[in-house]
Amino acid sequence: MRFILTVIFAALLIVATYLVVAGIADGYFGADIYPDRWAPDSWAAPDSWSEWRDIVLVLLGVAALSSMLALFAVLIATLLLLLLLRRVVRDHLVPALDSLKGTLDEVRGTVEFTGETVVSPVIRVYSFVRGVRRGMRAVRGFPQRVRRRRR
Repeated sequence: MRFILTVIFAALLIVATYLVVAGIADGYFGADIYPDRWAPDSWAAPDSWSEWRDIVLVLLGVAALSSMLALFAVLIATLLLLLLLRRVVRDHLVPALDSLKGTLDEVRGTVEFTGETVVSPVIRVYSFVRGVRRGMRAVRGFPQRVRRRRR
């Protein structure tokens, strides 16, 4: 089935290409590929520069119109994208940032609580132990310092 469709579309493409080439050759070069009686008021190639100018102006007008339509479509798409982005930020990003701020506040509170209830007593005990050790070292080393001074 796929092969048959491919053959049909290829035949249609060949016929369409033949008609376009025949029309151009008949109009520009005066070839008689299909007789004029088949298309009595058919198109003929431009005879003067003014006719070419008119054709070019029409083609430029069509190109300008299509580019303006494309620009308008791009502007509308950009506007819709910005509106969608604004809605996404408002509906999803702002609540996420609020939730993140709340989580950071909880973490800050937990760190402060831990610092006050766990770390501060540990630091006090450690500093006390260190002070006692220094005091013991000072007391133990006192006689040696006195002996060194006498010499």
